[in-house]
Amino acid sequence: MSKKKSRAKVKNYSWFTTFSFLIRGLEALGASAYSTASYVIIVNVFPDNAGAVRIGGYGLPFYVIGLVIILIAPLNVYLLPSSEKHAMETKSGSFTKLMKLTPVVVTCFIIVVIAMTWSFLDPTLEPHLRKFKLSPGNIGLIFLLLSAMYGIFSPAWGWVTDRMNNYWWLMTLGLFCNSASLLLLGPSSILFFLEDSILLNIIALSTLGISVAMSLMPTYQAILDSALDGGFVDNLGTHSVIAGLWSSVYSLGEVLGPILGGTLLEHYGFSLTSTVFCCLNLTMAFLGTLYFFSRDKADNTCKLYDSQVGYQLYKPKNSEIITGPRIEKGENGKWTAKLK
Repeated sequence: MSKKKSRAKVKNYSWFTTFSFLIRGLEALGASAYSTASYVIIVNVFPDNAGAVRIGGYGLPFYVIGLVIILIAPLNVYLLPSSEKHAMETKSGSFTKLMKLTPVVVTCFIIVVIAMTWSFLDPTLEPHLRKFKLSPGNIGLIFLLLSAMYGIFSPAWGWVTDRMNNYWWLMTLGLFCNSASLLLLGPSSILFFLEDSILLNIIALSTLGISVAMSLMPTYQAILDSALDGGFVDNLGTHSVIAGLWSSVYSLGEVLGPILGGTLLEHYGFSLTSTVFCCLNLTMAFLGTLYFFSRDKADNTCKLYDSQVGYQLYKPKNSEIITGPRIEKGENGKWTAKLK
C-alpha cells in the first residue's frame, strides 16, 4: 500500500507564530489599501449617498477567500471609473489639521470603541460557545448571524444618515444598544437572574449586529461634515485623507479588541469580558451625548451652501449675507458673505 502524502504544514511553534504575524501584516496592508480606496471611490461615484471548515479542513476558508480576492482584483481595473478629472483639484487639508477638530477626535474614539466591540468576539466567542457542544458548522452560523444582521441593517442606517442633519444621536444610541446587547451576551453577572443559553446568545448577537451598524454608519459622514465645517474643501483629496483616517482608527480598534478581549477571557472569563466592553460602550455613549448635545446647544452658526466647495460657516453676529438666492427644494444656491 502506498502511503498517502500529507500536505506540508508548519509544525514548529516559533515559525508558525512568525508566519502568522507576517501573513496578518500583509493582509492588513492589502486590506487597508483596498478599504481606503473603496471609500474614496464610493464617495466620488455616489456623492449624495455616502455609508466551509467541515468540508475542507482549517485551511479551506483561507484558500477560498484568497482565490475570490485574486479573481476580483483584475475586474476592478476595468469596472471602476477613472478619477483623472479630479487630478487638477486643489490640495486637501493636512492630516494634522483634521485631527485638531474636536468633533473629529470624538468621532474617532467612537469608531475605536465600535471596532473593539466587533473584534473582541473573534478570539472569545468560540471558547464561550464550547460548553454547548456545537459543531463547527453551527458555530460558523452563529458568527454569520452577527455579520448578517450588520449587513442587512447597514443600508437602512445609511439611508437614515443621508436624510438627517443631526445624526449624532444614531451613534450614541447605537452605543447604548451595544451595551445592552453585551450585558445579555455574557450574560453579565449584573443580570444574575439570566441563565446562559444558545437562544440568549443568538438574541444578543442579533441585536448587537443591528446596533453596531447603527453606531458605525454615521461616523464617516460625521468626520466629513466636521472637516467641511473646519474649512476643508470638498474634493477628492479631502475624501482621501478622511478615508485614511477612518480606516486607521477602525484598524486600531480591531487590534485592541482581540488583545483586551483575549487577556480578559484568559484571566476572568467571558462574562466579565463582555461586561468590560459594555462599560466601554456605555462610557463613550455618555461622553458622546454630552459633547454633541452641548455643541448643538452652543452652535449659533448658520450653514450657507455652495455647490462647488460644500458649505461654509458664517456667524450671524459677525457677518451678513449680501447676495444669493434662498435654498428651496433642496437645491444649493450661491452665497456670498461680507464681514461687518
